[in-house]
This record gives sequence, C-alpha cells and structure tokens, in this order.
Amino acid sequence: MTGSQYLALGHLAGTEVGVQPAFDGQEIVVQHSEVGHRLACLLAPRPDNAQVVRHDGILYWHIPHSQEVDKLLMELTDLFISIRYAHPTLVQLELQLDEDVP
Repeated sequence: MTGSQYLALGHLAGTEVGVQPAFDGQEIVVQHSEVGHRLACLLAPRPDNAQVVRHDGILYWHIPHSQEVDKLLMELTDLFISIRYAHPTLVQLELQLDEDVP
C-alpha cells in the first residue's frame, strides 16, 4: 500500500502489515489475505471494529488502534515470547561466525 503517511511495518506470512494516522489516533492496516483475515478477526472481533478498503486494486483491513487492541497486542506479544522460551530445543541466540575468521 502506498500513501504519504502510511508506514509499512513488515510482512506476516507474505501479508503486508502497517499503520497510518487516523482522525482519532492510528489505524492498523493489514493486507486482505487468508492470514490477513485471521489477524483482522483476532484484532477486531466485531465487524464494526474494522473496515475493508481498496488501495491500488488491493484490499486492506483498517483496524482502529484502540486501548483494547493495544492491550491485546501486548498480551499476544508476551504469550508468543513465553511460547518460544518454553520450547526445550529452540536455540534462543544464534551465533553466526564468518568463515574467514579463525
């Protein structure tokens, strides 16, 4: 998505996610895809909490970034970190060495 104030944050399984200013704060913008639809439903469980908008022929979910959504984002972040740390064989810090360095 392009726009003068749109800030692309990254991709989740190939689905673009970003933010843009809104009249009363900020909107989370999620590209419409299978993964995007799931994320939008998670962040905006009621239909009136999100709208689908077409930009340059591509559909995007626009989700108001409210205190309720922010609390959910923080809880999800904490949960995902806990899930990763609980894995018994996951290496938390990967060490990468240059082959040229002895």
